[in-house]
Amino acid sequence: MIMKHSVKIVLYSSYFDMNDRLSPKSFLNLFQDVAGVNAVEIGVGYEDMLKKNLYWILSRVKFDVLKMPVPNQTVIVQTWPHEKGRIDFDRDFKILSEDGEVLVIGTSKWCVIDTESRTLQRTDNVNYVGEICPDVNYQEKFGKIMLPAEDSFEEVFTHEVRFSDLDHNKHMNNTNYALLAANATTKQIFSHFEINFLSECVLGDNIVVSLAKTDEGEFIVGKNADKVSFSVFVK
Repeated sequence: MIMKHSVKIVLYSSYFDMNDRLSPKSFLNLFQDVAGVNAVEIGVGYEDMLKKNLYWILSRVKFDVLKMPVPNQTVIVQTWPHEKGRIDFDRDFKILSEDGEVLVIGTSKWCVIDTESRTLQRTDNVNYVGEICPDVNYQEKFGKIMLPAEDSFEEVFTHEVRFSDLDHNKHMNNTNYALLAANATTKQIFSHFEINFLSECVLGDNIVVSLAKTDEGEFIVGKNADKVSFSVFVK
């Protein structure tokens, strides 16, 4: 069995923003959902990991929009993992039209943490069931976002983490950081979105969201108690 999951999804209007474009949160929701299904298929789903006292956490994700899907379009969403690394796991995504046109490509990095200590764990205890798919969306190494100077940023707003932001790992879900970024950036139309998750936020935390505009694109950072929780690059 090749470890590649494909599913047809109708993109109803709730996935889209006021400009009838998929929001960053919607992209991450799609990626997260298909990754979760594929993880179960290959023996590393939520319940499988919990038996080993482990959680999956997303550390980085980026995607490029080649052609924006439209409301009520049926698309094919695909995902597949790469060979695991020493401390992280790469996973690619793709969104295609029903006739096979590539609309969106993306990639991500995942890690596992201990459920009690919340510390990063090596990949030794995580073993896939199936054959690795050799396809890759990006040839270049997926590195960290390089932020401009701190004095380039201006505070936009502060967000208090509430119950609706949390997932079953009891921290703010990755898709909700993308929502904060979308509310901070001035780029309502974008072709590239990239986010790094640096430290988890929990109920009651206050995230100060700031924006820096450059010729290259826009950068967003969220800080909790002066510690960077996430960073974003959008263009």
